[in-house]
Amino acid sequence: MLAKSGFDPQGMAHFFEKLKDSSGAEEFLRSHPLSINRISDSFQRVARASGNYRQDSFEYIIAKAKLYYHKHGRIKLEEDSATMHYMQAYNAFEQQAYQAAKQHVDQLLAINNDKPSNILAGRIASKLGDIDKAQQYFDQNNLVETDEASVYYAAKAYLDNQQTNLSIETLKPFLRVNNGSYQSHQLLSSLFVKQGAFDRSHIESAKALIIQGRLEKAIGHYERAKAVTHSQDLYDVLSVRIDNLQQTLDLYRNLPD
Repeated sequence: MLAKSGFDPQGMAHFFEKLKDSSGAEEFLRSHPLSINRISDSFQRVARASGNYRQDSFEYIIAKAKLYYHKHGRIKLEEDSATMHYMQAYNAFEQQAYQAAKQHVDQLLAINNDKPSNILAGRIASKLGDIDKAQQYFDQNNLVETDEASVYYAAKAYLDNQQTNLSIETLKPFLRVNNGSYQSHQLLSSLFVKQGAFDRSHIESAKALIIQGRLEKAIGHYERAKAVTHSQDLYDVLSVRIDNLQQTLDLYRNLPD
């Protein structure tokens, strides 16, 4: 149970061992008597457990591989075939060799269908103009719960294929009910510009800036949204948001050094 929850099953045993030799442990030991037998029993129980309790997820492995790639400008030789196929496809994608990228990603999908694989496959399909296939890959990641990265790239795929309205219809509902990232709000802002909805564009830019803690700039975008909106209801909502942000700024400014 500890392992499934992400905890180290050996943690308690090592805690007991260190506590026994600690000079400041008297207060704890008054209410929690500790003996050599108790320490030994903890280690024996750990030894009877089996399995790898800290196996890295594919997402984490890929993140590390990408960091190496962008730092050194080349793919690191990987023992895991899924990681190697992913990075070969990613490298080809970065080089805009989309047909080669598709060949590698097809090999990847034969052995791995984790989220990063589906997202990369969708991005490649989008660049090749197969928008329907791209959306199928992104949708695979949303079967259990909505995945923001998949929604983002689904919207980006529509944008890259000159389907702005579908891009907005993909991203806007997600951000209405979820706390999105800076990148998602900025993408929606740029989509609203293409649609001519400049008040909505400024609002999304403000939300993106709030995520970064740039409250003064966010207020500026809310002010510009107020200046161009034709909706009195939206104007009133923006006034409240500006007041709230200004109160937050004033609070931080008045904190003692």
